[in-house]
Amino acid sequence: MTQIKNKIITLYVALATLLFSACSESLDEINTSPNTLSDTEVDIKFVLTGVLTKSAQIRSRIAFEGGELSAATQYLQRDFTSYEENNYQWGASDFSIYYEPLKDSQYIFERAEKEKKDETKNYYQAVALIMKSYEFGFLTSAFGDIPFSKALQGEKGGNEFFKPVYDSQKDVFIGILNDLKTANTLLKNTGVITEAIDADVVYNGDGQKWRKLANSLRLRFYMRLSEKNNSNIDVSAEIATIVNNASEFPILQNNNDNAMIAYIGTDSDNSWSGGALNYSNRSEFYRRKPSATIVKDLTELKDPRLTKWIKPVDVQLAQGATNQVVEEAGKIIRYVNIDINAINTDADKENDINTDLFVGLPVALSAPNDFNLGGTISDYKNDISNLDTTIYLNAAANPHASYLTDMYAENNHPLVKATLMNVAEVQFILAEASARGWITNNAYDYYKNGIKMSFEQYEITNGDDNSIYDKANNTLISFDENEYIANVKNIFDNASNKLEPIIHQKWIALWLTSESWFDWRRTGFPDLNSNIISGSNGNNTPVRFWYTDPYNEDNMLKAIEKLQPATNNQWSKMWLLQ
Repeated sequence: MTQIKNKIITLYVALATLLFSACSESLDEINTSPNTLSDTEVDIKFVLTGVLTKSAQIRSRIAFEGGELSAATQYLQRDFTSYEENNYQWGASDFSIYYEPLKDSQYIFERAEKEKKDETKNYYQAVALIMKSYEFGFLTSAFGDIPFSKALQGEKGGNEFFKPVYDSQKDVFIGILNDLKTANTLLKNTGVITEAIDADVVYNGDGQKWRKLANSLRLRFYMRLSEKNNSNIDVSAEIATIVNNASEFPILQNNNDNAMIAYIGTDSDNSWSGGALNYSNRSEFYRRKPSATIVKDLTELKDPRLTKWIKPVDVQLAQGATNQVVEEAGKIIRYVNIDINAINTDADKENDINTDLFVGLPVALSAPNDFNLGGTISDYKNDISNLDTTIYLNAAANPHASYLTDMYAENNHPLVKATLMNVAEVQFILAEASARGWITNNAYDYYKNGIKMSFEQYEITNGDDNSIYDKANNTLISFDENEYIANVKNIFDNASNKLEPIIHQKWIALWLTSESWFDWRRTGFPDLNSNIISGSNGNNTPVRFWYTDPYNEDNMLKAIEKLQPATNNQWSKMWLLQ
């Protein structure tokens, strides 16, 4: 079973040993091994905790620790070492790690059928279906065809279950959407399940919040199928049905409904990936730098999320008559005597120099360590340290590039959580549905609400001091929300294709998640390909993970044959994209 279950059994062993040694007069009782506890003696609520925390670990790995999706979404870029994933030199990805929460969700469903009653049974089975749908939804979206109908049943024996068929992507989506619909029905009358309050690290046993997540995930997956609206899946009608019947199909309404898992921060398993318990070598944190794409877009919008997520450079570059490092008005400035304008206007994008206060690492550089004169830092370390000893100048350092803010270097922080789904995403899905004419509500209102919900999620309020980067004056100013909303409304009103501003703001709000990759693949927004400098396939972003399944190779090869072209790599198109 799962790691969390093993920990619970270990706890039971310790408690049992203590009780037996303290109270028992019988040598036979003392010698009864607590290690013989059967699966059924471990309450499934503890297995549920394992499912949820394992899903959180997966989200953290793919959004931050691993390089593929953080590069494909252009939220982060890497330098220093092993940055090939940022050039989209991806290799095979083993999807077996995703099956642990899947198998344990199936286990919960089956145990609940036998052991639980009434709304408690409905709760466990519905949550199990939701988590299965969540993970299967990611897997099929990332890989294409996957084992589904015959998966998770290895105990039945035989090749039918040991080597399950790869179901078509279309059938997988139909299956998970039906499971989410079943979960909604199961939870119709379910309140808070008391026994699960502590075990449920997402919603503390609140069945109605899980019900909202089930229907919101249906919106997500239906919208993912937006370009397959005529393939026997009536996407537009299904979305309209959910939106037009809120009592039967409730969805996430505010940030209190967000499906997020907080990191505890007591050991490496329950801590955010960027914290010291996972990255005892500080350079691992510093090598993951915000991309130039997100920094540029947030700067141009005068968006307060820039300063919430990203730090100003430690040492700002500037054109000068001589080479020197000085302190001016509380900032460390490095003047360089090379012609910055000439460098920035030549054909070579690799050697451009950025003199802004917030500087992101450009996408898919062939030598990211050298970006923004990063390769020359060794010559100026002493000059910088003499002015500010707190500036990081060891491995993976580039004081001329921005780092993530300090909350991303902590083991836990209230604003850094594993995100399964947030209300901002739901609002942008509804904005898109409205722009497509699938629902009658106002698209701009949803668009605006999505932005405001994102601000609220990150505790951004009107008037926040020093939260806006005024590039023209190279300074930080206060946030004027009315001015910001007026600007994004103007962008929306003037857009010939309303999906462009909607998906752009959705991309920002989904910061450090994988969802925006799927949005970009189906809409082309934001235009991520235009930012690629030295990618392994020209100006192209990968569109899928590629398989490795040596124990089930025959079925895997059949799935590969259905790709276009029929090649197992990151560029071939799955059914969803054909």
